Amino acid sequence: MDDLAVSDINLDLDAISISGGGQELENAIKFLTKVDMDLACSSEKLLNLHFLLMHLLALNDELDPRAVDNGYFKEDFLEKALRYDLLIGILDSEVREVDIFLATLPAEIDDADHEISSCRHFQEVYTLMDEKLHKCQESLKQSQEQALEVKRHIANFQKDFAAVESEKSEKDKVLDLSDKNQLFNLSFRSRTKELPRYVSRMLEKSLAKELALEKKLLESRQNEEDLKRKLHYTEQVALHMEEAAEVVWGRFLEAENASEILMGISKELVGKYQVIQFNLNSSVQREAELISKIENVVEQLKAKDIIVQELESVNADYVTKCSEVVNLKDKVKVLEEQLKETRFHLKEANTSWEASQHQINEMEHLIETLKEGIEAAESRVDAVEGKVTELTDSNLELTEELNFLKGSVNSKTEKVSVLEKQLRELELQLQHARASSEASQEQQNMLYSAIWDMETLIEDLKSKVSKAEGKTDSVEEQCIELSEANFELKKEVSLLRAKLRHLEMSLDDANSSKVAIADEVNLRTKIMMDTVMQLAFERERIQKQLYFLTKDDTMLVGKLKKVSEESFNSISRNKDFDEREPPL
Repeated sequence: MDDLAVSDINLDLDAISISGGGQELENAIKFLTKVDMDLACSSEKLLNLHFLLMHLLALNDELDPRAVDNGYFKEDFLEKALRYDLLIGILDSEVREVDIFLATLPAEIDDADHEISSCRHFQEVYTLMDEKLHKCQESLKQSQEQALEVKRHIANFQKDFAAVESEKSEKDKVLDLSDKNQLFNLSFRSRTKELPRYVSRMLEKSLAKELALEKKLLESRQNEEDLKRKLHYTEQVALHMEEAAEVVWGRFLEAENASEILMGISKELVGKYQVIQFNLNSSVQREAELISKIENVVEQLKAKDIIVQELESVNADYVTKCSEVVNLKDKVKVLEEQLKETRFHLKEANTSWEASQHQINEMEHLIETLKEGIEAAESRVDAVEGKVTELTDSNLELTEELNFLKGSVNSKTEKVSVLEKQLRELELQLQHARASSEASQEQQNMLYSAIWDMETLIEDLKSKVSKAEGKTDSVEEQCIELSEANFELKKEVSLLRAKLRHLEMSLDDANSSKVAIADEVNLRTKIMMDTVMQLAFERERIQKQLYFLTKDDTMLVGKLKKVSEESFNSISRNKDFDEREPPL
């Protein structure tokens, strides 16, 4: 049971040493291991006391008055009774010691709880130690219950032993009373038989009484001597039993001292085991630190690889930007050519504008002449219209006259014919006037259409001139923008060239650092592999030491069991020797 407790403690210590450290944590671990070891010792002692209790139960069955058949004065019974009483006393004293020891454990558990509560910031360790403390409290309750059960059995044993002794004394008293009653009955019967012959046999009776009294006196003396011999024998037996008990007690003390020595050796072995376990944990922790360092170095290499990739991507971007710069240069050249073409077109547009301006001036001169002709035509049209009105008036007059003359048709036919001729002539003149007015109107319309066409042409030329001016302005703005963009692109190209140089230098540095880091990583991996091999060798050596320590522990436990068996065998041999020894 101690081995199990120690293994549990070692497991908990391993878990704790991996998770974290600190003075508070070490104190809590010390308190917890002390409580666990004390509980393991108390449980082991209670287990041994249970074995002694089973032995006492067997002796109690042997000391049953019904099984002895009135053999209360037998030597075997007295020896068993003395041994029974002695073992009850030993068991009672041991149980009291265990009870006192268990009474001190709650204070230790409270101290351990106080120390564990100060380690709440270690969450995993705190949960492990709290569970272990609850297990210790439960085992303490079980140990206290076992101690109470042993106490109850001891009380029952003491009651049974007291009852056996009282029954023995009562039976002794009953035997004495029965002897006296038998003597009284015999004397009474003899007296009743000899009453009729009382007178004749008075002397014989007195003689018989004297003889009987003498016999009784002799018998009583013999009984007294027998009782004295028996008392002397019992005293000698008691002395022998005390001597045997002293011998047994000495052997028991020797066995207990040997068990304590073996317990100290086992504790030393456990301490060595814990030291070895601590060294193993420290080596495992160092191995974990080396692994973490390797992981950090690998992460640094990955980060540097990422930086190299970024540099390559930046270099690719630079190449793309260089190609874009070349494309922009081509575009600038194309735009310069377009600018030259636009300037040439602008010159052509200026020349065409000057020619169109000359044409416009000529057209304005023509328009002015046309306006003068239109005014003259309008004056002519006005004159023709006046003539037409005059002719219409004269026509009306002539029609009136014709109507007037028609009344005198027969009388004035000649006048009618003359008037008809005049009317036809007037109609012809009117048609000529209308045709001339229509021709002048058409001419006027043609002039208006020509003026309109000239105005639209002038507006088109003006719009073309404005468009050409807008194009020249936009081309000038584009030239300014292109010159600015060209200047900015030249700046960017210079910056990109500087960046490219810097990136090339950083790439060279990164490659050199990468090579150095690779060499360092190879060196560290070699060192780590050597340390791992050393750790594996140390682990095998520690496992072998643990195996040998466990083997030594099992051998010590076997030796302790053999010593206890030899002590019990020596006790039994002493009992057999005492039984075989003849009474004095």
